[in-house]
Amino acid sequence: MKTTLTHEEQITSQVQTKTEIILNYRILETNLGPLISHSRSSVYDVLQAKNKGHDLFRICVTYNLNPVQVQIALDYIEQHQQRLQVELKEILRQKAEQERYHKTIQAEVEQKIAQLPMTPERTVFYQHLRKDRLTQKTQTLQ
Repeated sequence: MKTTLTHEEQITSQVQTKTEIILNYRILETNLGPLISHSRSSVYDVLQAKNKGHDLFRICVTYNLNPVQVQIALDYIEQHQQRLQVELKEILRQKAEQERYHKTIQAEVEQKIAQLPMTPERTVFYQHLRKDRLTQKTQTLQ
């Protein structure tokens, strides 16, 4: 037999569920590093934003976190400041290295494409591309 809840019972249930989630916010230690529970953000994201001088509100908006999640991350950062700063520096170095690698690959591909004979379809495509870019520039200037 299916029982229906009153509106008040439904609201109470929703509040209890949200309260349980808030009480369960924590930092999860994973192979990817410390992550903020119930989100896709890492403590490194918050640390980097904090290092740039962003306030709690801006961090919330940027990473789609609520203030409780950000505060938990900030508390964690305070407790593990030295280790996290060293790890973040290494992560940023690796990221820059990966970006250089992928930009090199992209440039090689673009160079190979440029050497291919121009087909009628490619000619039309590039004409449309130039026209669209010109339109965007003029719209931006207005």
